[in-house]
Amino acid sequence: MSLLRNSLRARLLTLILLPLIVVSLLVIFWRYQAAKGTAEEIFDRSLVMLTFAISRDVALSSGDSLSSTTANLFSEASGGKVFYHVYGPDGSFITGYSSPPVGDIKKPLPENNPTLFDATHLGAPVRVVRLAEKANIEGISGRSVITVWQKLSLRDNFARKLALRSAGLVSMLVLTVAGLVWFGIRYGLKPLYELEDAIQKRSADDLSPIVRQVPKETKRIVWRLNHLFQDLTESHAARERLISNAAHQLRNPIAGIHAMAEATLSAETLAETRARIQELVTETRRTGRLTEQLLSLEKLDGRKSKLEVIDLGMLITEVGTRNANRILSKNIEFTVVTGNAPVWARGDYFLLSEALQNLLDNAVAHGGTQISYILIETYYTSNDLAVLAVENDGASISAGNATRIFERFVQLDHKQGSGQGSGLGLAIVAQIANVNDGQVELVCKKPTRFCLSLQASQQGAAKK
Repeated sequence: MSLLRNSLRARLLTLILLPLIVVSLLVIFWRYQAAKGTAEEIFDRSLVMLTFAISRDVALSSGDSLSSTTANLFSEASGGKVFYHVYGPDGSFITGYSSPPVGDIKKPLPENNPTLFDATHLGAPVRVVRLAEKANIEGISGRSVITVWQKLSLRDNFARKLALRSAGLVSMLVLTVAGLVWFGIRYGLKPLYELEDAIQKRSADDLSPIVRQVPKETKRIVWRLNHLFQDLTESHAARERLISNAAHQLRNPIAGIHAMAEATLSAETLAETRARIQELVTETRRTGRLTEQLLSLEKLDGRKSKLEVIDLGMLITEVGTRNANRILSKNIEFTVVTGNAPVWARGDYFLLSEALQNLLDNAVAHGGTQISYILIETYYTSNDLAVLAVENDGASISAGNATRIFERFVQLDHKQGSGQGSGLGLAIVAQIANVNDGQVELVCKKPTRFCLSLQASQQGAAKK
């Protein structure tokens, strides 16, 4: 079984030869049965012919001897030794072998019509032909009975020889097919071996597409390989960009933390030390948040979430409750609108909570001094989408930056409302929307409104 799993050639050979062998065995069996019928017909005709020949010779020679022609028939036409016996008109033995086989004595023996039956002679099964006819031998007229018989084993041997010849031909055919399949598969798979050699010559850094002539049956395999190479190339490039950008983004906070730590050591008073420690804590918290966001992006790359039916109203209530004190403490009006009925969507509850948290952090950090309110709400659209929206009246975003803000490490200038941040929050939101089979977009520039659209569940559609 392991050979069949590990060898395509052995598997194909088995799939082709097994049905062929089964059919061949059926053909051989059918040929043997047909040969037995043919042998019976040929041998029966031969016995009948010999019976008539003996009858003629007995009539012509008055039972003295058989003609040379009849003797030749015995040796040539019969296919084996034939026995015969002749009773005269008076019931006396005329010629042939003694003790002929006897058939069913209850059945009358018709005249001038050969009767064929199976019997046993000296312990061996035989085929018998008996002919009764009127004859005149040496002046005695009456009914003469001629019996001719032959062993049935001769017929079986004849049928067996015919079947063996057929078996030999079939075996040659099977072996020929096996050879053609074995060597033909090797020749047919030659392009795959050449493709394997071409791939083996590549290094780990060479993921360029495979460009070579291949059979049409393998084109999809090559296409999938090239697609995989492209995905790997893009994944490596994205990871390298992430590492490069992360190193760049972390360089400044780490340098700042180091400078603050040195400044703390050189502080002259306790109050100055505490102030610098507070600044150090704030910077380390910001650096920690940046690190968490970098790790989130890394985990989200290539991830496929297990989508479940969730209540978006429950989600925004939970996240809103967690952020209410922080937002209200900044003199920002904070409103959570859940509606009268649940809004059901398909998504990952934990990831969508993270996306909403990032949208709220973005509004607080980049809304500017003119921000007066933040609103989050959920609702269904007319085309059966479940939407999670975050709105604020802070600094507006220009049309040219409406899509750019979802790219990694993109930070707008202060005039457009950016604060100190990593440029990863909205990129994480976009990535979370993607793995949840949804999308996020900036649908209104003033007030600023972000809408995260998800697939509405059937449960939600029934409750609308």
